[in-house]
Amino acid sequence: MNPALDKTLANWCELPTSLGSFRMYDSGNDLLRVVCLGDLRAQGKHPLLRIHSSCIASELFGARDCDCADQLREAMTLIATEQRGIICHMHQEGRGHGLSAKIRAVGIMQREHFDTVEAFDALGLQQDVRTYGDVVAVLKELGVDEVRLITNNPRKRDFLQSAGIQVEMVSTHPIPRAENHKYLKTKNAKLGHHLPLANDGDQTSKRIRFYHSDQPWGWLSNFSHHAVCFHDRVWPSVEHYYQSQKFIGTLNEEAIRMAETPTQAKLRAEELGKTHRRDNWELVREQIMLDGLRAKFRQHPDLGTMLLRTSERTLVEHTALDSYWGDGGDGTGKNRLGTLLMQVRSEMRHAESTGPCDVEKRGD
Repeated sequence: MNPALDKTLANWCELPTSLGSFRMYDSGNDLLRVVCLGDLRAQGKHPLLRIHSSCIASELFGARDCDCADQLREAMTLIATEQRGIICHMHQEGRGHGLSAKIRAVGIMQREHFDTVEAFDALGLQQDVRTYGDVVAVLKELGVDEVRLITNNPRKRDFLQSAGIQVEMVSTHPIPRAENHKYLKTKNAKLGHHLPLANDGDQTSKRIRFYHSDQPWGWLSNFSHHAVCFHDRVWPSVEHYYQSQKFIGTLNEEAIRMAETPTQAKLRAEELGKTHRRDNWELVREQIMLDGLRAKFRQHPDLGTMLLRTSERTLVEHTALDSYWGDGGDGTGKNRLGTLLMQVRSEMRHAESTGPCDVEKRGD
């Protein structure tokens, strides 16, 4: 045990976010911020871990030419979903060279149309000088010897493994944009990253895989921010509606409907647990989800058009975190959400060919 680190880690505060209440811990080093969900010393075996290098441009000012802020948000979402996990946020701008060097490199990229590797070479900089000894010290203080590392960068994995930490890599899923597309491809081609850039939803694929609402095809997710209306009341998302119906006719129904985000709605329902929910939930939950999906794609005609354009492709909620609504990550799950989406698509296609349809209109 490191007495100094043990003492500083006793200093923490709540960090309220739209994904839930995280904690921020004092590492004794202003260049390393430790953030987690729940008690830092009670993360259990094999926790999720994100080692994240700061990016002032994207995280504070919303710059769109990298994927840094996207990765941080996805890591927080994964941790919020699992209700445990650690983020080590490190002040390491410019892959460890500092902010001044980063600004020079990005300036060259913009003026000379260089990629990120060419820009670093032009400045005589090593491509990546980051080290993670401070993170290893925190993990060892916590007694953590194996992690699921949220990264596409094998250098981070190799560093932890060389320090005796067993690592399973968990990919992040970039959001390709005109501003960052070249950058993402360069990270794979020249820096050895493993970004999953292949899109299961392109026109030549027979399936569309989706999960996070802020990722490609995220509008298929019940967490997408598309409100649905039932009986003159509005739910901010299908997830709000679905979770609230576990407690229909109670004050909890309204509390969940008013949750700030879909994730908060789910967490609130989980806090209430099975003891408070309706007795027949297992029998009605698929119909509730189907009602919500029908409302979403009818009440948002643009989404309905997009759903029809998926043609006959198989829709798959791709996640290892859910084997009922999703595919279990390896195709062994039931994929009930994807199945219900395809049912809604079929109903809409039938309605287009026959005129007004007779299907359930509760959400109209």
